[in-house]
Amino acid sequence: MSVERFKELLLGVFAGILFYLSFSKFNFYFLIFPAIYLGFTKNPVRFFSFGITSFFLSLWWLRIPVVEYGGINPLIGYISVLILIIFLALYQFGPTYILWKKLKFRYEVLPFIYVGFEFLRSHFPYTGFPWLLLGINLVDIPVLKFSITYLSVYGSSLIVLLLSLSFKFSGKFRLIVVAVLIPIILFGLKEEISKTERLNLKVALIQPAIPQNEKLIRELFERRYNEILNLIKKAQSYKPDIIFLPESTFHFFLNEIKKEGKELLEISKKVPLVFGIIEYTRDYKLYNSVVFLYGGKVIDKYRKKILVPFGEYTPFPFKYLSEIIPYFGLTDYSQGNGAKCFKFKDLSFGTPICFEVAYEFYMRNFNCNFISVLTNDGWFKNSNGTYQHMKIARAMAVRLKKYILWVNNTGPSAVIDPKGKILKITKYGERDILPYSF
Repeated sequence: MSVERFKELLLGVFAGILFYLSFSKFNFYFLIFPAIYLGFTKNPVRFFSFGITSFFLSLWWLRIPVVEYGGINPLIGYISVLILIIFLALYQFGPTYILWKKLKFRYEVLPFIYVGFEFLRSHFPYTGFPWLLLGINLVDIPVLKFSITYLSVYGSSLIVLLLSLSFKFSGKFRLIVVAVLIPIILFGLKEEISKTERLNLKVALIQPAIPQNEKLIRELFERRYNEILNLIKKAQSYKPDIIFLPESTFHFFLNEIKKEGKELLEISKKVPLVFGIIEYTRDYKLYNSVVFLYGGKVIDKYRKKILVPFGEYTPFPFKYLSEIIPYFGLTDYSQGNGAKCFKFKDLSFGTPICFEVAYEFYMRNFNCNFISVLTNDGWFKNSNGTYQHMKIARAMAVRLKKYILWVNNTGPSAVIDPKGKILKITKYGERDILPYSF
């Protein structure tokens, strides 16, 4: 390798590290701008080393659910995750570079090409992977964050790219960028100074902090039941209107609740409970569900619609590899019917589950007063994935202009306001109760 190519490789890797830091748990969001400025050049060595480094470092947490909890041979697991990350990086950066080259490397068109493939990657193949969207980083920047409200996350990605590459644009196009930014800033200022409407509701979020390795073994998980009950009883002392618990809170199926969850039914006569639970139906279907328990009975339930490929179902054609990789032969979850709102007094709330919060097109269907996302990021431990997930939820709060309750098994759990600000948060890995009035 020549000295020049090696220099380009190092610059690409350095830009990729900056990209990673903007999406890491350290949340150095401002580094996304120099990352893009340095990484997006017509030199293919720098361009692709930037893309692969960015995605590899930012998504290496995917190894945790696959290798540590998936029961897959570590060698096969690590290789599979590496292949997936390289595929995602090339999916985003490969066609972007090819199309940009065909358009004679004009920097003015590069932002539109990149965002076009962000959008495509978010929807295809299967359910897509709307992760590492550049616009998410604007959630921490005053005024500009509201481009997420008016232009969607993808429009905000475009703003990030236009700002990052503006010094590489021609003079005329820079003027166009300024003209576009002026109304965005004006609308953003209006939102920034506006008052957030209160819902006059008091909630209690419970963070059980059950280790994921115990949740996977029913006998071990069952031993935690009384501890969770004690947390619920303690949460009652705060006199909340509703108590929320995370995804897959209990060791039993929903159809076993009258036998296994008698105490829950009794508690719900005093205060409503909302929690995630696995549902096993008479026709042998599995659903990742949320149940609304009130007055000693199930008032309503929501079944997860957008399932995670390889996590909740094995997509075609990978089922055929189940003899080689037994994990692919596990029973698939079934899809729910879609978004819905639970009614409580004069309010309504939606309960999307886990990764569903990343799908903007789906989240817009929760036309409720507020949203409570129930998740179990114990799958990711205290990795970057856990914090990337919550950052997406903050961006979605801005997009929808709604409060989002982030109810996480191992944490952090949080109350997020419609401006993406975290009003109150728990620490990762600690058993805790988060009461809040808003």
